[in-house]
Amino acid sequence: MSIHANPSAQSLFFTQQTLPYGYTSDLTGSVALSLNWTVFDGGARKSRVAEAEARIRQAEAQVSAARDQIEDEVWAAYANLNTAFRQREAAGSLLEASTQSYSAALESYNYGVRNLLDVTAAQKVLAQARSADIQARTQVLASLSDLAFRAGDLIQTGALQNGAPQTGPPPAGNAAPQP
Repeated sequence: MSIHANPSAQSLFFTQQTLPYGYTSDLTGSVALSLNWTVFDGGARKSRVAEAEARIRQAEAQVSAARDQIEDEVWAAYANLNTAFRQREAAGSLLEASTQSYSAALESYNYGVRNLLDVTAAQKVLAQARSADIQARTQVLASLSDLAFRAGDLIQTGALQNGAPQTGPPPAGNAAPQP
């Protein structure tokens, strides 16, 4: 719908022969009213609405797929962290057993019951247990940082305390995790 107005005014001041002065005024203009209405568009409007609704459903599906992928990644990172904690516990037990075995082998060697090869073998097992313990600790930290990344959380200083995640701020004066 549209409305157009075009007013105009004219004024003429001139000298007439019969009278000394004359004045004529003329007001002209136009007003137009136009209304356009599409009665039948061949289904174009209905098609545009259906297309817009399809785009909305597609966007919702993409959001849902992205949400599912994020949830899967967070759960996988959480499961990896739990596995790393269990591996850390096992490596700690292995280290403790290897330390006791080495101490026993060394004491037996000092009493003359065992030979140097037994002590060396126990020392090798102890070194492997220490290496496994270090790898397990590293895996816990890597899994924790992966979970924090996947969950969109910030890694806090001292996030691990005694092999378990710490949810609050680190204790005062203790910025590093304890072995």
